[in-house]
Amino acid sequence: MIRAIQRLAIAIVLLLPLAGCSRQSEDGGANIGRSPGALAQVNRAELREEELRQLIPPDLSESITGSEIREILDHWVETELLFQRALKDGLDRDPDVAETLHQMRRQIVANEFLQRELHNRVRVSIDEIRAYYEAHIDQYTQEVHLRHIVLNTPEEAEQVLEQLRAGSDFRQLARNNSIDASASRGGDLGFLSKGAMNPAFDDLVFKMAPNEVRGPVASSFGFHIVQVVGRRKAAEAVSFEVARDEILQILLLEKQQRVERQLLAELRREAQVHVARSYAGMLLEPEDSAPPDSLASAETQPAP
Repeated sequence: MIRAIQRLAIAIVLLLPLAGCSRQSEDGGANIGRSPGALAQVNRAELREEELRQLIPPDLSESITGSEIREILDHWVETELLFQRALKDGLDRDPDVAETLHQMRRQIVANEFLQRELHNRVRVSIDEIRAYYEAHIDQYTQEVHLRHIVLNTPEEAEQVLEQLRAGSDFRQLARNNSIDASASRGGDLGFLSKGAMNPAFDDLVFKMAPNEVRGPVASSFGFHIVQVVGRRKAAEAVSFEVARDEILQILLLEKQQRVERQLLAELRREAQVHVARSYAGMLLEPEDSAPPDSLASAETQPAP
């Protein structure tokens, strides 16, 4: 339902310039009859069935309920009431509002172009999915014994990493610093299989060696410092059939990111692009996205 409301808002933004022109002669609703074809109406502005269909996300088109459609209609009415009053007050001619609308329209149209290009250019075959599964078979047939320390801020996580580099015991640091319920167990999460742990480090831990520590890894719970204690064969392997949809999403995302970079590179070659090197006394240097810090197993306390 939230997506439906967001789509409604986007549609309103895209139609604002046209709406502003078509409603300039409105008289506030005096003696305006109800339009028989309108699902919702505010003065002379109407929302008809074909427009409503555009506001319903495709994944909800078969399952949307009457109350959810009513929510869309009510939101449209409320927005239209505010919109017409804003036009009456001349707010659409305010320079700040006009600039905001321009930037929103620019971003929405650019994003729609990108999504269409990704849809046209990106394909994932069943052979690619199977090849990924076989290349990452350890992730689907093994369990990893994990410990972690969860901190509130990346600064706190960095302080704990410094103590680990200096030789402090991971379990004791977890007891003293972690905000997670596992702190009393020295951060021990036990043996976990793929999909049974926090998604933020689900892929990462299967690339780590025993006793290796990495972090901080951000999640909705805080900033994690993760240690792999060991591995063992999973009691029940994740079959290809079960893993297929997840792998499809992984490969789609990888390809979409790659195609997006390629598309932007193509567009840059076709355009004249200049970016300032400094502003207000500051050097404008792009940030490098560094991977989570890694500590070699020799720098950490050996696992029992």
